[in-house]
Amino acid sequence: MITGTDYFLLTALSLPILAAVISLTSMNRRVMLYSSVILFLPLVAYSIYGLALGLNVLVPLGSLPSPIGNLYLISDGLSNSFGFTISLVSAMVALASYPYMEHRFKELGIGGESDWGTFYTLYNLYSVSMAWLVYSYNLLLTYIALELSLVFSFLLIYLYGYGNRRWVSILYFVWTHVAGVLFLIGIMIIAYTLGTLNIAALRAIPTLAWLIILIGLLIKLPSYGPHVWLPWAHAEAPTSVSALLSPLTVGLAAYILARLYLVSPQFIDSIRQYLLAYALIGGILAGFTVFRQGDYKRLLAYSTVANMAYLLVGLSLGQYGIIGLTLQYMAHALGKAILFMTSGAIIAAYETRDINKMGGLHTFIPSISNAALMGWLSLSGVFTVGLLAEFYLFLGLTSTIGLGSYSLSGSLLVLIGLALLFILTAYYGFWALRRVFYGQPRGTYTKVHMDKLLYIPLYIMGFTSVLLLFPPFSTALLHSLQVSVIGVVAHA
Repeated sequence: MITGTDYFLLTALSLPILAAVISLTSMNRRVMLYSSVILFLPLVAYSIYGLALGLNVLVPLGSLPSPIGNLYLISDGLSNSFGFTISLVSAMVALASYPYMEHRFKELGIGGESDWGTFYTLYNLYSVSMAWLVYSYNLLLTYIALELSLVFSFLLIYLYGYGNRRWVSILYFVWTHVAGVLFLIGIMIIAYTLGTLNIAALRAIPTLAWLIILIGLLIKLPSYGPHVWLPWAHAEAPTSVSALLSPLTVGLAAYILARLYLVSPQFIDSIRQYLLAYALIGGILAGFTVFRQGDYKRLLAYSTVANMAYLLVGLSLGQYGIIGLTLQYMAHALGKAILFMTSGAIIAAYETRDINKMGGLHTFIPSISNAALMGWLSLSGVFTVGLLAEFYLFLGLTSTIGLGSYSLSGSLLVLIGLALLFILTAYYGFWALRRVFYGQPRGTYTKVHMDKLLYIPLYIMGFTSVLLLFPPFSTALLHSLQVSVIGVVAHA
């Protein structure tokens, strides 16, 4: 029986599709912009509503013959936390994209109403496919949403990217499609052995299926090693797409892994120490690679590889780790969307991404500099929701490892590794902030008028990250996550 609250969710997930239709049919770029922003706001409202009430419900969509099974959407602390982040960031980046894409279209020698329509159509479909992914509670729906997000993001890079954008888009498509194929193989094994793809009915996922899915989603995340495609794709994508790819898309692999962990934790628990070691070593190596980057967007891309280690660490640390993973996804998404859009503002104003030619930009574009500070604070966990994420990762560490599971030296190594990862993130963040916005200018710059759309949406995301640290917002968020995550794990 579908309730009024269920209709609220279904409507909120459908309206961004309407925004895509409006963008495709309208010949007014302002109408496209406003619909792309406004029609994501009901999903923002629904996710806040779900978190405030601590909803933990399944919304039936129908049923298909075995092995697909019942089709559900899920509204709980996990899906609503991710859904809130995706919808808010998508709306704010859509707003900030308008002045940036005006500049990008001029560079490409296009910019008619049909070009705007194509961009906003693909943008809305890309964003809403991610939203459907996090609310899907059947692995077939999850796979479809995952592949749709790949197709739409590929087209956005192919059409509007920088450099050799066609080669980069194909590189991105191939790597992430390999990840999707491995995920598909894994869920086919689940369908064959368990007779259903309904996540609500899954128990004890076969080890082979878990292993194949894990490998595929480590490519999609990506973890250190299979990350080679990410710096190219995120640096050469149009910046408004980078501001979705890096903050939102890559972390969805961790969301899928967390969902599967909640119903079948045995496999991940059995490889915990190896996954932890891999995540920490990879995150630290990627963190040091950040210092070698001279391109602002590539620097942000490598920091994403390092930040994804937090999500893998969270996956390894039990129920509190899953809460930490979710909070870190939110902190990273809000912070990294801000930072990528600051790079877009610099490109629009000064036609450069070269950090070696920057420095002192705070004097000329203080509104963008202040936004970048908020972005790095969110990533570093300083007076933002990132601080809660770090707390829950440490809580997961103490609750799962302890001295009974590992040697004293092993426990200390993990503790030191996690602390080093936190410190490294803060250090390279403020190092980059200083290189770009402070010190003596290393190029010739003048003060420019900055369109308010380029920074007000960034401030909204930054203040959101701060607000989520404090009651009543943090208490509602944490209560909803604890009800969903701890309750489900205890049941499993």
